Amino acid sequence: MKRIAAITFLALAAACGAPQSQPQETGALEVREAWAAPTPAGIDVAAGYLTIANGAGADDRLIAVSSPRAVSVEMHEMSMDGDVMRMRAVEGVAIPAGGSVAFGPSGLHLMFTGVTAPFLEGEEIPLTLTFETAGAFEILLPVHAGAAHATH
Repeated sequence: MKRIAAITFLALAAACGAPQSQPQETGALEVREAWAAPTPAGIDVAAGYLTIANGAGADDRLIAVSSPRAVSVEMHEMSMDGDVMRMRAVEGVAIPAGGSVAFGPSGLHLMFTGVTAPFLEGEEIPLTLTFETAGAFEILLPVHAGAAHATH
């Protein structure tokens, strides 16, 4: 029951919209619009959102995500199966050359499990994105409340 309440909370927080964040880049990869909503005490799951742009002339692939703030971070995909929303982990996400991939509410997103402490408004969650070609890329995921008032 606690897990259902946590997922419901995350879905509602995500539906509010994404605050703006500063782009973070390494080489030809750029991460922008990164954010997470605050989580209440006692909830050990959280979701993260971002957009990855690939300015290189070759495709790359996001193959792993980790954070010291969670036991694990997975890439998840949400989809509708009739009237039922389904969520499943994906093994990797292709980032096309010259293109971008958005991790956002109701689609691809990052799922933090075993969160060690609640995500609090104003803090930044350290995150390591590991790419097949570009290697490891460390970013900070800002935590924002009141996302409903932000523009995207």
